Amino acid sequence: MGKLIYSITTSLDGYVADKNGNFEWTKPSEEVLAFINTIERNVGTFLLGRHMHETLAVCDTLPTDGPSEGMNQFARIWRAAKKSVYSTSLSNVSTENSTIEHVFNPETLQKMVIESDKDFSIGGPHLAAEAIRAGLVDEYHQFIAPLIIGNGTYWLPENVEMKLEFISLQKFDNGVVHLQYNKV
Repeated sequence: MGKLIYSITTSLDGYVADKNGNFEWTKPSEEVLAFINTIERNVGTFLLGRHMHETLAVCDTLPTDGPSEGMNQFARIWRAAKKSVYSTSLSNVSTENSTIEHVFNPETLQKMVIESDKDFSIGGPHLAAEAIRAGLVDEYHQFIAPLIIGNGTYWLPENVEMKLEFISLQKFDNGVVHLQYNKV
């Protein structure tokens, strides 16, 4: 059985992008990226909103000797995985192994995760909010950048309450902290 993993970088105050939609500050260091790759190594399917898909689509075209070892490893994980892009505005996507989903169906996703021997990674706070509300996310990986941005897009949906189990804490040289919590 697979797991549904939500992994995202936030500011200390919990935002994934500022009020103008800027998230350049979330770019991981090589050390952080290597750690992310260990989390994503067993991912067989990425579930992405349109913006997250557009951001990660560059991984399809990176040369095999790409910009860094961490990016090369992530690109290999990305290329090997299926991608489901959730969008009401897109009619096609250019990345390999990709399909478009116009509606998020929690029952279908739950069945796919249960029947899979690979994990699923959900990207983007809006799509992840749907899975969180449905109680489908098994692991939460929050990478906290050492800055406060004051306003923007929050990483979790409002009005959702649930108990989680603390799993681990990891500190990185650039001041980023990783927290992992699992669904109880």
